[in-house]
Amino acid sequence: MEIHALKRDMDILKTHIQMTFEEMLYRQKRYIIFDELDLATNTPDNYLKIIDKITGNVFDVHPLKVINIGNYHDIEVVTADGNFTKISIKIWDLSLEDRMILLELMDKCLED
Repeated sequence: MEIHALKRDMDILKTHIQMTFEEMLYRQKRYIIFDELDLATNTPDNYLKIIDKITGNVFDVHPLKVINIGNYHDIEVVTADGNFTKISIKIWDLSLEDRMILLELMDKCLED
């Protein structure tokens, strides 16, 4: 059935994204996407969406950095509501599309 094939393909994509994320963090322990000090004068261009697991509300955040800390990782973001409240999230807090966007931003850090 086509739905089963789509679910299998999505599971494969999730696994591939996770493996790529882990490989990138193995290669480089810290990715600075947007310098937190620049928030005083600039607004980041990049947005990701996260879901508040308690309320179910979806809100935009700006990614600042991704850090490998031993056996786990932190993705530091700030809210995009103008308050720039700092939040620490994990890769699985993001949709598949936003995980891909984060990988692209991390890859761009490697190029710089």
